Amino acid sequence: MSTVTKKGQVTIPKPVRDRFHIKEGDSLQFEVKDNVLILRRKERKSLLNLGGIAKGRKLGTGSEREYAKKAVARKIAREGV
Repeated sequence: MSTVTKKGQVTIPKPVRDRFHIKEGDSLQFEVKDNVLILRRKERKSLLNLGGIAKGRKLGTGSEREYAKKAVARKIAREGV
C-alpha cells in the first residue's frame, strides 16, 4: 500500500519494483481501462537501436552501428558485465 503525496507522488513498494525490474530513471506509462489504473514500465532502448537513423553516415571503416557494437563488446569484456 502507498499514499499519494501533496505533489501527486507515490512510492512503489520495493517488492513490486524488484518483481517488475523498475529502476531509478525508468519511464512508467499510466493507462485507464474500465475504471482500472494500469501502470506499465516502458522498456529502455539500447544505443544500438539508434542504428540506421542517420542512413548513409559512416564512421571510420565501418558503419556507426558496427562501431557501437564493437564499443559495447569492448566495454563488456573490460567490465565483465
